[in-house]
Amino acid sequence: MALNFGGRLAWPLLVAGVLALCGLGLARGLSHLSQVQEELTQVRATNQRLDKENNAMYRQVLRLRSDPQALERACRHDMGVVRPDEVIYQQEQPLPKPAGKEQP
Repeated sequence: MALNFGGRLAWPLLVAGVLALCGLGLARGLSHLSQVQEELTQVRATNQRLDKENNAMYRQVLRLRSDPQALERACRHDMGVVRPDEVIYQQEQPLPKPAGKEQP
């Protein structure tokens, strides 16, 4: 019970149709593969950057735990800690003049 569109013409048309559908599927798959590879490259670059940041933070933690001077520098810089015998002088910054309004 084979298809009989014209005798010998049916099978080549059927095979050509199946090959065309497979080709379309392959083309979509290849484009998707390309997109996934680009995304993978971006994710790997992000992971490398984050790994470097993590290593730097780990080294900083080790320094802060073992070096009292590093701990003091970090406290002074990050938290504004001052020794009891120190006096802080702050110079007032002038306010910026508003743009567009000129005073005579």
